[in-house]
Amino acid sequence: MFAVPTRAPIPYDDIRWPYNTIRAAGALLFIVGVLSWSLSADGERITLIAILPAGMVFLDALRRRSRGSNALATEIIGVTAIGLALVLRGPSDGIHGLAIIWVLVSTSLILPLRQAAALVMYMIAWSVTTSVLYVSTDLTFVGIIEGSRAEAGIDRITAIAFVVTTTVVMLGAARAVLRSQDKHAEALAQERRAVELKNEFVSMVSHELRTPLTGLAGFTETLADSWSVLPPEEVDEFLRIMLRENEHLSSLVEDILVIPRLEAGQIRMHTEDFDLATDVHTVASLIFGTGAYSVAIPANIVVRADRTRLRQILRNLLENAKKYGGDEVLIEGELSGSSLYTVVVSDNGSGIMEEDQERIFQQFEQLSSGSARLQQGVGLGLPIARKLAKAMGGDLWYEDRFPVGSRFCFSVTVVDDEDTPEAEIAEHTHT
Repeated sequence: MFAVPTRAPIPYDDIRWPYNTIRAAGALLFIVGVLSWSLSADGERITLIAILPAGMVFLDALRRRSRGSNALATEIIGVTAIGLALVLRGPSDGIHGLAIIWVLVSTSLILPLRQAAALVMYMIAWSVTTSVLYVSTDLTFVGIIEGSRAEAGIDRITAIAFVVTTTVVMLGAARAVLRSQDKHAEALAQERRAVELKNEFVSMVSHELRTPLTGLAGFTETLADSWSVLPPEEVDEFLRIMLRENEHLSSLVEDILVIPRLEAGQIRMHTEDFDLATDVHTVASLIFGTGAYSVAIPANIVVRADRTRLRQILRNLLENAKKYGGDEVLIEGELSGSSLYTVVVSDNGSGIMEEDQERIFQQFEQLSSGSARLQQGVGLGLPIARKLAKAMGGDLWYEDRFPVGSRFCFSVTVVDDEDTPEAEIAEHTHT
């Protein structure tokens, strides 16, 4: 047994309209030619019979220009019409040859190899059947279009129709092939980019995971070997560092897992009402410790959100601000209409160039060292934060801070702001 070679045909859906338009035009050309010939020759009695197969192709082509995705049915009808025309015409080497060429060209372009071969055999069967019937029988319908003038006229018209239609089909096929090549090149470029992103992602994740794991392993080994001889305050310090590294590792894993869950719609939001300022202070103290930051958010702003996910948004924004935002970080907020409250994390860093202000929200995207902010990490923090904000009914965006720095803003649903005094600010500052 041997495998029949295969090749990808031109997608029928891509050429359905132009291809069937060409079929209809070729059939119409034949019909018009036969009608014109019948007016100048003694062919009135055979005109209707001569144009019957062409009329069948014309109507079918018009119908299939806007419907159907199966090229095989289209080609079967076309070959059947050509076969009927051959029966009416009788054996003619020229017309038979043109018909087979037409079938070879059309089927080889839009059908898989097996189906194209089957259609060619079907066409040859019609040709052989016509010859056998004409030579060995006296059936009145075989070769009904006869006579020197009729033969010459029909042959010329048929040849013109075949040649013109085949030429147009070949030109259309060439354009379709070029379009297909462009799509293929674009798909290859996207595939290469996907591979590059995957490799970059694996490299970045490996680096980010290795850092806390190395710290945990080192401190664990030290405590295991020297617990009894280490001063209690040093043991406490080691344990605090290990706890911090463990939290960082857990946060990184959660960031990696939350994106596919969000995109698949499989992440559930457990909404509750809580005081926003309390959570902002909690997350900020965990990120900055005794570092320099300020919180200026009213103490009685009650929001409705998933508390865990809102803390995740804050954590990502504050970690970025700590790494790349200079030495002043301010978390503040303001009412945005009657149902939203906007939280703003601002810093006095170098800011982000205008052309990069949307790219930073794409997964795995990093800015170069010359552009400013995000040069480390896995490039998931901001995309995750924006997706989570939108999933909870808000949004997240970037603004420039005057005169220098960045402002990352996100909105969250506020429960009730009627009793919120503008002057009552719970401000917390570390220096």
